[in-house]
Amino acid sequence: MRRLLLILITFFLTTLIGWTFWYQEIQYWLPTPVPASYSVVRPGEVIAFDSILLPQQHDKPVLLHFFSPTCPCSRFNLRHFSDLYRTYGKQVCFYAVTPAVQDLDKAKGYLPEGITVIHDTDDALAKACGVYSTPQAVLLQQDNTLYFRGNYNRSRYCTNKATNYVEQALVALLKHQPLPSFDSAATVPYGCAIYE
Repeated sequence: MRRLLLILITFFLTTLIGWTFWYQEIQYWLPTPVPASYSVVRPGEVIAFDSILLPQQHDKPVLLHFFSPTCPCSRFNLRHFSDLYRTYGKQVCFYAVTPAVQDLDKAKGYLPEGITVIHDTDDALAKACGVYSTPQAVLLQQDNTLYFRGNYNRSRYCTNKATNYVEQALVALLKHQPLPSFDSAATVPYGCAIYE
């Protein structure tokens, strides 16, 4: 009887540890499921959106940071995003876009001072840009042409300098160069779903 009890306790603890690891880690390594209503938006397409959310014309390129304060992956890349803002904030207009269901004040508390936060009602801006998970970045040229949409880094902590996709794309955009050739890890979203 004691041996059976020990086996059951060991099984329970192993299951609990496995579930915790899945909940905290593995699920965020997997690609985010593509929503049924998703429409592909490709680089080179002009993004049409309501001018109430974002001005139609800019004198600088635009970086839209799709951010959810309840998403662990969004919070993990905040330091990297803040570094990008400090480095490129004078050359690029930075906006943070929070999903409609998120608490706007909570999002503002996480983001660097000076970032304009857009509450994406009905997820209209996300859908217009082809974004369905957070964190994701969208780089727009001055005429709102999509230059890049994708992940910040292969690592969710943004520690792999060789795969700083957004930074590499930003540098190329500012130098008026073609978008670098990235592997699929740059554009296959992982993280937290915005809508289904």
